[in-house]
Amino acid sequence: MATTTFNGIVRSESGLKVVSKDAQGAFTDQLEVASDGGIDIQKVAATGNNIVAAGTSTGANNASLGTAATRLGTITPAAHGSGFPDAAINTFVDKLGGTITTTILIDLHGGASSGGSAGDVIGTADAANAYIAEIDHEINGVPMLVEFGCTEVPTGGDPDINLDCSATATDAEDAAVTSGTNLLNNGDLTLGFYATADAGADLAAAKKHIYLTAGAATNAAYTAGKLWIRVTGMAVDTSNG
Repeated sequence: MATTTFNGIVRSESGLKVVSKDAQGAFTDQLEVASDGGIDIQKVAATGNNIVAAGTSTGANNASLGTAATRLGTITPAAHGSGFPDAAINTFVDKLGGTITTTILIDLHGGASSGGSAGDVIGTADAANAYIAEIDHEINGVPMLVEFGCTEVPTGGDPDINLDCSATATDAEDAAVTSGTNLLNNGDLTLGFYATADAGADLAAAKKHIYLTAGAATNAAYTAGKLWIRVTGMAVDTSNG
């Protein structure tokens, strides 16, 4: 279909999509305007989140003046694990220029529990797959920084809440993280607590899962506790040689 120009308002009750078509005729969603007005830039390896297209030769990866470097939008996050309660978590992934920010908001009173041993995963009682985020370079960028804050002191469950990561997605509440790496060892959380960690080494793998873990043994459901976690990543192509 040829280019069509409208003079006036274009209305669509079910949203609007901008797509691209490859040589085989397959369509890929590039941008979607939902029916509620939200804008969603989909995960597209070469032209979506990343500044540098896959296969670009080494040394030719400065796209600061390209359109991708100034793209602003919201990216669909990967889902959290089924073992962390939906009512206790909200995740947002936003891109501004060459930075992708993943923000995870946690309200522990939404159904989370801590386990009976130090180092146990926090989540829905006894449920597997209790990770709070899957960090994927194509969605979240190449991680640079992890931040952790507390806006309401946890009660009921253990107040000593740490942040761990693992390549394993199946770990359950009230069990240890498989081959886990500690990102932040926080101690008992206080109102306004804030900590940071360099994510470059610990989240260097193409895909990692992040867990909340208890620093002590308090096997109980949380009655309060609001946390936020932010992962800042570079919007660069990981396969660029």
